[in-house]
Amino acid sequence: MSTKIEWADETWNPVTGCNKVSAGCKNCYAETLAKRFWKGRKFTDVQMHEDRLSQPYKFKPGTKVFVNSMSDLFHEDVPFEFIDKVFAVMAVNADTTFQILTKRPDRMLEYFNFQAPFYGDYPNAETEKRVWDIALTEYSKYSTEWPLPNVWLGVSVENQAAADERIPLLLKVPAVVRFLSCEPLLGEVVLRKITRIDRMEVLVKWMHMIHWVIVGGESGHGARPMHPDWVRSLRDQCQAADVPFFFKQWGSWYPAFVSNAANYISEGNKKSSYQYHYENEHKEDKWQFMKKVGKKQAGAMLDGLEYKNFPNQ
Repeated sequence: MSTKIEWADETWNPVTGCNKVSAGCKNCYAETLAKRFWKGRKFTDVQMHEDRLSQPYKFKPGTKVFVNSMSDLFHEDVPFEFIDKVFAVMAVNADTTFQILTKRPDRMLEYFNFQAPFYGDYPNAETEKRVWDIALTEYSKYSTEWPLPNVWLGVSVENQAAADERIPLLLKVPAVVRFLSCEPLLGEVVLRKITRIDRMEVLVKWMHMIHWVIVGGESGHGARPMHPDWVRSLRDQCQAADVPFFFKQWGSWYPAFVSNAANYISEGNKKSSYQYHYENEHKEDKWQFMKKVGKKQAGAMLDGLEYKNFPNQ
């Protein structure tokens, strides 16, 4: 299905349904769509759709496909056997790029480390062997490329806590392209703080293992504002490490200058204004006045420039 998501051309949902696991899930757009169109089915009802496994064959070569915009492929209710089928389909559609984003990197890592006892012709088969077994059996195709070069794996990172928890797990996953989706960005994220690997404090220059960073603010009902310094910080960190940076949108809120904020708010603009204060990593007080103008008007310009960069593939 075609999509309005700026960094993808199509969406593919072999799984639908999910549940909230962190602060970034509070105003889930997928849940909003489910309430509108699912006719009584709860969003927490996770379902696999075997009939949708054939959809990628309809995509044009070079298409970027966001996998499971209405779910999380690594949700705990999705069996590894079904994930194998999804990966087999992606494996045989090598001319299509598949972008998988998860808030459950622990289960993603578990999937790649999983050995299935007496799985098909491979006793204690590793993930690679299981995927190619399905590809060969059902689609008569096989390759020796692993990890799959057309599959990008990413984690959602809405704040420093999520970064600390999820990025180290992502780094352990076999992937040609690893990416971060910092949307909605709810706090400052300092990537160089991510040094705790396997419970040992080490100086790790790991940014070369991240190949793409997406940043975006929240839109829709109940959208929370995003401080522009948070965006600038991630942009600067990416530029310093030569990592492609994609600024998707401001969301509903836009940074604005108001000469007298108190008067502006008292004149009936309380719901459409916000005075943002936070203390950055250098213990400096940062203030920013934000106005709620809507996603379309807010746009995606950062300091007069657009950033729409993709990994080099």
